Amino acid sequence: MSDLPIVRYASLTDVGMRRATNQDALAVRLSSDFNAWACDGHLFVVADGMGGHAVGDLASRIATETLPQAWAKSDPDEPAQRLQAAIQASNKAINDRAVRNPEFQGMGTTCSVLNLSAKGALIGHVGDSRVYRLRHGLLQQLTFDHSLQWEMIRLGRSTAENVEKEHPRNVITRCLGPDLNVAIDIEGPFSAVAGDVFVLCSDGLTNHVDDAEIGRAVSDLPVTESARFLINLANCRGGSDNSTVIVVRVEEYPAVSGTVADTVFIEPSPPAPPPPTVAQRLLPLLRLIPPGVFAAGAAVAFQQGLNAASGVLAVTAMISLPLLFRKPRKKVKHPLPKPAPEVSQDSRPHLDSCSLLRSSFLPMSPYRSTESSQPDILLQLTTSVYNELQQHAVDAGWRKSVNPLAESETADNRSIEERLREAVKSVNTLMREFYSAVRGSTGGGI
Repeated sequence: MSDLPIVRYASLTDVGMRRATNQDALAVRLSSDFNAWACDGHLFVVADGMGGHAVGDLASRIATETLPQAWAKSDPDEPAQRLQAAIQASNKAINDRAVRNPEFQGMGTTCSVLNLSAKGALIGHVGDSRVYRLRHGLLQQLTFDHSLQWEMIRLGRSTAENVEKEHPRNVITRCLGPDLNVAIDIEGPFSAVAGDVFVLCSDGLTNHVDDAEIGRAVSDLPVTESARFLINLANCRGGSDNSTVIVVRVEEYPAVSGTVADTVFIEPSPPAPPPPTVAQRLLPLLRLIPPGVFAAGAAVAFQQGLNAASGVLAVTAMISLPLLFRKPRKKVKHPLPKPAPEVSQDSRPHLDSCSLLRSSFLPMSPYRSTESSQPDILLQLTTSVYNELQQHAVDAGWRKSVNPLAESETADNRSIEERLREAVKSVNTLMREFYSAVRGSTGGGI
């Protein structure tokens, strides 16, 4: 294994099917040799701008231009603080531009950053763009969505099943630009090993493509084809927003310095009850006194007469009444922490541990994990998409014939993985023709 890690990546951004401009931006900064990598690592950035056509585009562009420069100038010995400072510098640059130009007031952008270095995979994040890692068929979301939906679930005010009905999807709770200071999530460092695939993407992709499909696509396809296919799939399903994706496949990675361990969330044990007091220990014994005294009084009354026992019975009543009618002390319950009234501004969200939250995401990164779908399921989906595109091409007049892909598993002797690659390649080719026909030579496309 060489000292410098071997990674292959593909980065694509697309305007989508309903927007006139692309407000997404991306940046990739690779180190050319081991010394540079040991100091800076590889840097990948995705930003999704907002605030009007030109304004959103400007905000995301400032973020992706400022962040790599700020990263290169900061202290390499403190990667977490370095990444936080670089993102904060981007935030200040956007805010400064808005202050100088009133027409840019309110512009902002999400920002998700992946740094692969000798200390592992470090992530900085603000907004609802995402960073995933695929390992052994398990796709893990390493970032927390700073969105209204996720925050409502985090605060226990909604559930994963109802949040879509109760709260809009496109409302975010944090972004770079509007305020001079912003809360930044720093996640990791996580381990990085050969075979890992990291995915950075904007919500234009995840609004239309689910996690299992993302995992399967980046698992079975070369990085360029998988990136193109994911955006094409989002556009086939409506392309309601700009889509951006960076796919990074790790082929070789040197042993990292120090200890890098992924976060493992362990459910905390309930607090132990407090030890009983002396009075609580003696109370059962004290309650035995009245029956004993009463029995003695009854015996005296039987042998000596009622007058002799009256004093004993009076003493019995005086002792018995307070003990018999005393209400037992209630056990002190230790309730779960109450949700905070406002969204936490800590660098890491603090989630309470109710079961509804655990069913949605975990309190620490990785927040969600999804088994990628089986290749035969993705093959059926891809085949169906291709056949529908072919029929649409004929109906719209930009293709003259339909050449459907065979859906049967016995169509030929090739493996499912080989047939999936061929189907994806066919979809990507057909979508390229579609962009050319619909957008024209100057209309963009991928």
